[in-house]
Amino acid sequence: MRVSRAGERIVLEFADGESGVLRSLVDQYLEVVGTDAGADPAHARLFPAAYRDDDAAAEEFTRYTRAGLVDRKAANAAQVSLALDEETVRLSPDAAVRWLPLLTDLRLVIADRLGIRADDDEIPDTPAGEVYAWLGHLQESIITLLDES
Repeated sequence: MRVSRAGERIVLEFADGESGVLRSLVDQYLEVVGTDAGADPAHARLFPAAYRDDDAAAEEFTRYTRAGLVDRKAANAAQVSLALDEETVRLSPDAAVRWLPLLTDLRLVIADRLGIRADDDEIPDTPAGEVYAWLGHLQESIITLLDES
């Protein structure tokens, strides 16, 4: 993967198969986001309790905000998936910013699967660990280029 800038645009050039991996991750992510709480352990990392010490307040908060959060997460995922239709992805700064929450969420789901709970936890030397690190590199590259503008 190569991440660069062309004028105001951030250009993502994926190596063979990388965009397919990202599209597959996005599809799996949409399944997790669309499930009910408890159906997938990663769900709690994507939708943490707003009030950890007050279950009633947390449930009320969830009742009023959950649909909007799901819609926003699904919209970001759909934009990323649509952008992956092109061999080379060219993102405006605003579009690039919309990729970041999705990349964070994808890493949270994979971290949950890998048992990563803290920043200093070791990333396993497995295919899933490599994808986790790859997503982190993509995210960091986009942030660096956004900061340069």
